[in-house]
Amino acid sequence: MDATTAERRRRMTVRRFASHAEADAADLAYWRAIPDAERVLQVWRLSLAQWTMKGDVDDASRLRRSITRIRRG
Repeated sequence: MDATTAERRRRMTVRRFASHAEADAADLAYWRAIPDAERVLQVWRLSLAQWTMKGDVDDASRLRRSITRIRRG
């Protein structure tokens, strides 16, 4: 086992639940404990990961150049 794997395992937390309802409750409590800004960041990271797996990395949300212009006054 290399140092990177050992470090990753050291940071992991593994929990076992008796039911799906118990697991769902623990998941909800985990996400509610995280500040709103951090939750939004995590959602963004998951979205990027999904777009990458799908092969649509360029579909990330941003200001579309085709519908914008800059007007200098």
